[in-house]
Amino acid sequence: MNKEKFKKWLIAYLRQPFHMIVWVMETFAKNRKRLKAFLEKDKVSSTFKTIVTITLFVWLGVFAFLATSEDGDRFTCAVKSMYSGFDSSDCPTQPWEPAVKSN
Repeated sequence: MNKEKFKKWLIAYLRQPFHMIVWVMETFAKNRKRLKAFLEKDKVSSTFKTIVTITLFVWLGVFAFLATSEDGDRFTCAVKSMYSGFDSSDCPTQPWEPAVKSN
């Protein structure tokens, strides 16, 4: 393989990731514009918001009422532990909380 051919190949090889990033960003921008234009319609926008809200409440219902007692309590403790002033003595330590050191 001669040096010039290898040099061209290497430049093309190293340039490819940048071409891919540009393509992804252009596609993302085009899709954002299309989605914005689509959601500017009143009926579409209100329907989309309603579907998102209903989905949120359905999943909260699934987690709150259909979970086993142990998992439901764990979920309740996890949600309540995010608020300050909550007495979490009955709850297990959550993964994001620092472990309590006992002396």
